[in-house]
Amino acid sequence: MPKQKKLFDIREWIPYQLWRLSEEAGYVLEDNYSLKYNITGDSWRFMAMLACSAPISAKILGEHLGMDQVQVTRALSKLIENNYISRRTDPKDRRKVILNLSKRGVEVYQEIVMMAKDLEQKLMEDLSSEEQEKFRGILNRLLVSVATLRS
Repeated sequence: MPKQKKLFDIREWIPYQLWRLSEEAGYVLEDNYSLKYNITGDSWRFMAMLACSAPISAKILGEHLGMDQVQVTRALSKLIENNYISRRTDPKDRRKVILNLSKRGVEVYQEIVMMAKDLEQKLMEDLSSEEQEKFRGILNRLLVSVATLRS
């Protein structure tokens, strides 16, 4: 039987490798907080983006995260159920709801951030300070490049 010519191996494609790194690191982090705080990865990302963007509407937050309406609704429902988010009607547009982290939400967010920083430190510990700095610089340049390609 003749050997098939080697086709493109997606496992060697840098965007795929970055995606896998993100996915796997996210799963490790989620294993640490999901049961303790009763939230999923989507809910955590929602909280994290809200923490640096509040006050903001759910629609805009979903756009920042690349989440569809179903994902936004699920994440938001879980966070409201857990009293991690407060919401109020926008005085300028009564059809819009403005979101913020609640006091409890801020506490949980800060605890998960500590877990996330610890995980990042463990992932990067085999790299020297110079390598870490160079890696972060390269990642930032790649993000700029992809943003340019998308526009």
